Amino acid sequence: MKQFFIFLAIAVMTTACCQQKEADFPFDVPEEYLAEREDIPEFWLTTTKEVEEFIKTNVKKGQWELLGKSAGGRPIYGVTYGSPRQGRGTSTYSGASSVKKIGAYRGPDNDKKVYMAIAAVHGFELEGIVGMVNMISVFETGKDLAGNEWPELESMLDSLDRIVLIPLCNPDGRDRVPIRMEKYRGHEPDAFHVHEYLNTGGRDGGKLIGWPDCKEYVPIPFDKFEFPGSYPNDNGYNLMHDNFFGEMQPENKIICALAEREKPDVLMNMHTGVSRNNYFIEVLSPSVGAYTPMLERVWMDFYRDVHTELTLKGLKKTMDVEKESTPRPLTGAGNMNLTSVLSFHCGALAVTVEDGSHGYAGVYDDGTPVAHTPEKILKAELSLHEAAMRFLYRRGGVPQWEKDYK
Repeated sequence: MKQFFIFLAIAVMTTACCQQKEADFPFDVPEEYLAEREDIPEFWLTTTKEVEEFIKTNVKKGQWELLGKSAGGRPIYGVTYGSPRQGRGTSTYSGASSVKKIGAYRGPDNDKKVYMAIAAVHGFELEGIVGMVNMISVFETGKDLAGNEWPELESMLDSLDRIVLIPLCNPDGRDRVPIRMEKYRGHEPDAFHVHEYLNTGGRDGGKLIGWPDCKEYVPIPFDKFEFPGSYPNDNGYNLMHDNFFGEMQPENKIICALAEREKPDVLMNMHTGVSRNNYFIEVLSPSVGAYTPMLERVWMDFYRDVHTELTLKGLKKTMDVEKESTPRPLTGAGNMNLTSVLSFHCGALAVTVEDGSHGYAGVYDDGTPVAHTPEKILKAELSLHEAAMRFLYRRGGVPQWEKDYK
């Protein structure tokens, strides 16, 4: 009889756990798609809980703050270092840019150099989260969570006046994928499929909605697809393609309010690339009209400097510096998204970055496959931030650009 009650208790507990899992994850996703990698490195902190605990436990030199909550009621945290701009300007950014006097918008601390970065606007694009969390570790301890020292990156705490970070902008989308890290699926032609499914969503039977087709549905109707992916928040909105001039989503209100408050010179929007495009870490070309003419010229030099650094560190497809650092042509006109909106919102050089995914291999120009290992991704993310900050430090912020890039 005693053995019967023990068996019954176990059965009840198992049923309860299964029901809880089904309640937490109500989507009919192929089980293999949610296979967890077994050898997850200690530096790979990407879940909403991991990020929150890391920030609250480890940020001592800087300050962390609860910026607000997502559409689904999840907290969004910011981390800052240095001193903010003081005082107010006399005009809006639109007014100040029209008379080419950015100080009228930015106020008496116009000359301060402010760097801002955001990650996981698309919730399961984990690489940017890893980079941001480990950058905070460098600022706090001098080392990333793998134990590597980054003396130049750490020195940016003194070289720049202000550093502003949002490590996880879309906690709704992140929580929708209940794994810490994708299983590595190699370099086969369809290796990208699971990664893209988890991000852009899926139709019946594990088929892709796909990129860019997923942008046809904003907000996405959750009841019409097998899995909505991690791009949208709990209101169904892909935050890169919000109703910016209508009722913006709470996450974008938070991002825009922070950009307005901090008035950054450089603003990095960190993403993971669509896998079939074979991304190595890449600063994307802006759309025609996404920048003022001055910022278009600044972006050219920014691209050259950052991609030269990435190439010399072996993080691009080739070791050909000239090839890898030559800016690509601007993309088609009218492609408005969160990055371009932020540029016109606060006057920053707002840049979209795409990194490779840890879930599949890239391919070098000679056809050789190469895994985007967690260690390589960590190096790429921190190297990019380091190079971007160095550009801001050496070439000055917007006031200096107004003189140098007339």
